[in-house]
Amino acid sequence: MRATPPNTRPLQRRAQLVLTAMFLGLIAGVPISQTALELVRGQRIQFTSVFRDAPTSANLRRYEAALKEKSWAQQTFRPVIQRLMFQAFGDAGAKAIKGRDGWLFYRPDVRFLIEGSRPDTEDAASRWVQPAAPVAQWESVARAIRRFHDQLEQRGIRLLIVPVPGKPSVHAEQLTARAGAGAAGYASSTRDLIAELERHGVATVDLLSVFERARSNAPAEKLYLAHDTHWTPHGARLAAEAVAARLRNLGWAPPATTTFTLRKVAIDRWGDILEMMQIPGLHDMFAPQRIDCEQVLDPVLGPLVPGPSERPGTYRHPIHQSPLLLLGDSFSRIYQLPEPRSLGMAAAGTKSPEPESGDRRSSKRLLPGSAGFVSHLAHALRAPVDTIVSDGGASTDVRRKLSINPEILEGKRVVIWQFVERDIALGRAGWADVPLPVELGK
Repeated sequence: MRATPPNTRPLQRRAQLVLTAMFLGLIAGVPISQTALELVRGQRIQFTSVFRDAPTSANLRRYEAALKEKSWAQQTFRPVIQRLMFQAFGDAGAKAIKGRDGWLFYRPDVRFLIEGSRPDTEDAASRWVQPAAPVAQWESVARAIRRFHDQLEQRGIRLLIVPVPGKPSVHAEQLTARAGAGAAGYASSTRDLIAELERHGVATVDLLSVFERARSNAPAEKLYLAHDTHWTPHGARLAAEAVAARLRNLGWAPPATTTFTLRKVAIDRWGDILEMMQIPGLHDMFAPQRIDCEQVLDPVLGPLVPGPSERPGTYRHPIHQSPLLLLGDSFSRIYQLPEPRSLGMAAAGTKSPEPESGDRRSSKRLLPGSAGFVSHLAHALRAPVDTIVSDGGASTDVRRKLSINPEILEGKRVVIWQFVERDIALGRAGWADVPLPVELGK
């Protein structure tokens, strides 16, 4: 082994010191500059928040999230780096996955499909007590649904469960060429959940099978949007017709009271996955997708959309008392209720089907409104449907909203509970017990 010449050792030493100083500067420079910026702005020093609360896991997660949100370095450099990574390597970031033909997928949807059913271990009452034997996440969800079913049954109300497949479960061929048409090679735990619920007498609708048949009959027909987590208007109509057919087969369908009409409306829509990626300039890189919708119109009221006096996410037909209540998430909201203005607009050459919600300065507009799953369910049944909708909150939040809204449950005979299948992965932690509202007059 050759010895290093003595005259080069000082140069190596200086190089090592310079590299070390640069490395330490990179590590310390961001927090020091962040603190200096907060002092100049007269803001509270963020890093000291760790000393204000007890060091629990929840507090530490909130502390970490606050540091990320307030970091000037992240706000300044991260969007630029994300754009470069996406353009050079197709890296769509932490929330999205780039598929084939320019399709984008929501990462939690893909994880749910490929990871299968994970164990859902219940916490022990003490660190010295052996935890209970683990169960699958879908089993924990089935327990929560059965408890809700029993609560409704005591009121004489029936429950119909409608799990909605995620986009990769239906269009896996757009995720990878190895998947073929559909996701038949993956055993979705949604089927296990459906089988368990049916075994315990809880009625369900198997939309996975409905969509598989539709794709077999018309392989070119897309049931989900290319840059969005949600279904196309065609997918929403198929789901509504399947739910209506199931209600009739069970003998739970209400009497037909209204003849609704349809009106074709086109919108240009950017997908919500583009919004989640938070990469600047994506609207310039992706053209909006032209979507042909069918608005459902009441002969007296016109579009079936909530008025300004309704609670957010809630709709009650103002003329007819509906015996049906639908609890749902953004799959029930899309095309139906107001959405962020950044997601789309009326198609070029098309008059806006409905003015923006409330004040025209509002951050939301109808895209196009009354053309989603809820309205098409009403159209298929020829009867109105009341709704409580919460984006991402179908597992627990919709039931919390129901628990403080006793009026909407009055006169109901059937509750339809729609949720996207990725919510099954929340397990017991995301499906809390929520009491029904107190009956009026009791």
